[in-house]
Amino acid sequence: MHPATGSASPNPGTPGISYRLLSAQLTRERSDRFVQSHAFEIRWLEKDNIPATLPDELFEAVETIDVEGTPYRATEMRWETENDTPRMLVYYTMRTTKVSESAATMQQLEQRPTALKATRE
Repeated sequence: MHPATGSASPNPGTPGISYRLLSAQLTRERSDRFVQSHAFEIRWLEKDNIPATLPDELFEAVETIDVEGTPYRATEMRWETENDTPRMLVYYTMRTTKVSESAATMQQLEQRPTALKATRE
């Protein structure tokens, strides 16, 4: 998900969107498994001229993202108004596993019978 902030417009000088990463969290579930949560904010750059279809188009566009070849689906998407300015909040949750270094395989032990000597006193 790079960059964390930015803007996008199909043509220079035309309205587009701005987006930014609001929060990121990494939580350990087990010693080798983690849950990553990311929250993004998306705003339309021309707030006085928001197309009626914009929320639906954004929902469809950001529902699934591709991160290094792996698709991730949004766990929550909200269209809301903050101080008369509409914005979209999108949340993604990703489960990852830490790949551990391969452990050396256990070598086979050779067992030999041993004779116990009895000692007499």
